[in-house]
Amino acid sequence: MARLEKLAPDKRQAVLVERAKAEGEVTFYSSLQASDSEPFLKAFNKRFPFLKVNTYRISGQKQVIRIQTELNAGRHLVDVTNGSAAQAYAIKKIGALDPYHTPQRQFFAAVHKDKEGYFSPTFINPVVFGYNSRLVKRNEVPRNYEELLEPKWKGKMILDTEEFPWFAVLLKHFGREKGLDYMKRLAKQDLLMARGRTAQAQLIIAGERSVGIALNSSSVVDFKAQGAPIDWTILDPYFAKPNMIMLARHAPHPHAAALLIDWTLSEEGQSMLATFGYVVARKGAKQSFPALLEKESILADPDFIGPILEDTGKDFRNVFMGGQ
Repeated sequence: MARLEKLAPDKRQAVLVERAKAEGEVTFYSSLQASDSEPFLKAFNKRFPFLKVNTYRISGQKQVIRIQTELNAGRHLVDVTNGSAAQAYAIKKIGALDPYHTPQRQFFAAVHKDKEGYFSPTFINPVVFGYNSRLVKRNEVPRNYEELLEPKWKGKMILDTEEFPWFAVLLKHFGREKGLDYMKRLAKQDLLMARGRTAQAQLIIAGERSVGIALNSSSVVDFKAQGAPIDWTILDPYFAKPNMIMLARHAPHPHAAALLIDWTLSEEGQSMLATFGYVVARKGAKQSFPALLEKESILADPDFIGPILEDTGKDFRNVFMGGQ
């Protein structure tokens, strides 16, 4: 891959295609929902019909464990993977990634990519405050996090059991001492702790709780577009969680892998992801929900969340889940 970077763009692409044809396939460990990954990879396959795409949907810690197990056993199966900042950091830490400076990275701001070339954003997921629009009027929506401590919100809020990036961003924003004090007071508001951001949005739509403190915007805007009684607003600090695409170390089909990463980050690939409701980071890409980008967000990237993830998780569980 490093040698290819020295070639002129047309020559580089020709070499990639020629060698990818010889490889014949590419294996992708994807965190995308099947309803999104199938049409997405079908479009890629239409562009490169000579490649068989082997897709395995796997995310979270299961993704890290599988890749680590295969690496330790010397079974080099995966070519490309994508996942959250926490997963991306963990996969890099175990030595399962190679840097790849795809030419497409020039179309992404420095804040959205690491200097070493390990991580490029498949998409980003701004975190919003979501609420049931039948139960909460627009003029009643909290304007800041401090207002969530008011008695009227007690027993009406939901929070993910693994919302570690949100916890880390707020502690950085408030300062550790003040931030932990705020979290302890928030924990006394009788929160419903639930796993899964999409599931939380569904619970809010069903009226199980009125509001979601930190929801993935992709779920909220999608349900709202379908006519569900859910809406959103932005609380400061506003931040986004990136989903990174990465090249596996010892990838058995490196040139096919490069084509897949290049296409995912290309204008065509990013535009297609945007049609699924994702917010993409490529400059100039047409967004389905531009309102999510009207305010600049902090990116909770692998280099920020990775080194503090273990301690952040312990603090979070101690505050909200009795240390469990």
